[in-house]
Amino acid sequence: MMNLINIDDAAARAAALLQADDLDAATAYLRSLHPSDGAEVLAKLEPPQQAALAGRLEPSELADMLEQLDEEQMMEVAEHLDVEALADVLDEMEPDMAADLLGEIQDPAVVDELLAEMEEGHEVQPLLKHEEDSAGGIMNSAPPCLRRRMTVAEAFRFIKENFHDVGELFYLYVLNRNGVLIGVVNLRALLLAEPEQTIEEIMNPEVFAVQAGADQEEVAQVLARYDLLALPVVDEGHHLVGVVTIDDVVDVIEEEATEDIYRLAQVGEEAGMHTSVMQAIRNRLPWLTVNLGTAFLASWVVSQFESTIAQVAVLAAFMPIVAGEGGNAGTQTMTIVVRSLALGELALRDTFSALWHEVRTAFLSGLVLGILVGVIAYWWQGSPVLGLVIALAMWGNLLVAATVGVLVPMILKLVKVDPALASGIFVTTFTDVCGFSLFLGLATYFLAALKGA
Repeated sequence: MMNLINIDDAAARAAALLQADDLDAATAYLRSLHPSDGAEVLAKLEPPQQAALAGRLEPSELADMLEQLDEEQMMEVAEHLDVEALADVLDEMEPDMAADLLGEIQDPAVVDELLAEMEEGHEVQPLLKHEEDSAGGIMNSAPPCLRRRMTVAEAFRFIKENFHDVGELFYLYVLNRNGVLIGVVNLRALLLAEPEQTIEEIMNPEVFAVQAGADQEEVAQVLARYDLLALPVVDEGHHLVGVVTIDDVVDVIEEEATEDIYRLAQVGEEAGMHTSVMQAIRNRLPWLTVNLGTAFLASWVVSQFESTIAQVAVLAAFMPIVAGEGGNAGTQTMTIVVRSLALGELALRDTFSALWHEVRTAFLSGLVLGILVGVIAYWWQGSPVLGLVIALAMWGNLLVAATVGVLVPMILKLVKVDPALASGIFVTTFTDVCGFSLFLGLATYFLAALKGA
């Protein structure tokens, strides 16, 4: 049984051994860890320490660890190896992971030199022509495939001769003589079939597949929707060019979720606690500047009611409540819509149904919150008119929040702008402006009653 470890403690132990110049003990300790833990420990060490350990590990050991890291971290470790050593490590890596690492190398001449040095370079090279975030960019090379005329007995012999790693066996794909994907065989079906049956008799001709240029997020959605362990990737002629497995997609899901979270907060995809201060400023300042502009718009709206606020100063205490609740409600709706769009659960044609659902929700929520805040305002200030004004403003602003929370992401999707990136600014601007306008507008209408209260 493998024991769970504290990565920070493990990294400190490895660093202490290296500082004591006990390289053998540090290497042995890293080898004793699970590759995932070893990878995280390696990533936390200083570059000279990484270089020392990378040079002592076997290519297969280092390959197992590198495959657990993201591209940037892989590159940090790989920079410590010469071309021959790195080529040996790349040969031990899964082709898609090796392609990811090669894609991080800026110098094409170095990539060509590595491919020439590798024994398995011919498997990796075709993967480099695809976009990094596409199905082709995350796929493994195509596995050995069955033919329709094979018998089950022949198929078993074929598997034993061509598959040497149990991790490769998810599904068995069937090709015709032209390399076109025509079916898939489940391993259970193969085990239960009679030896003399042909593959054509037991295969399923309905195969889910994606084009090599499909976005990696679409690949993840298909695998999740149909509970698949692997998904074939085909070209325009439906020739099999590779396979995406479930372990590749787990990384994609994490990457896409992180990307959407960062975009909702208007920070760059490379944001993090370990980026430089200048990089953090470049990521955040542009959107903060845009937010500043929208804040001035809300302030301008408030300035149009200066005389009303001057005559009933207590209104200033209630303004943030209306705008804040509207912003929170809008963010709730927007987040649900953006997530549903990202997962393919919602399409542009569903705009009206989504809007109807959220408006009904906001109608009831706004009614409850409006009554609650109205009662509190009356109890606090002793003014039933103030309670009515803030209750109506709260109710109206929640309806506005629901409307823009649906329409803004949908419109951005329609005009080919990522809803996760720009929705937040527009939604909060609408709820602030409309919230202040409703509350102060109603207060102006009932000004005489408020002054007499």
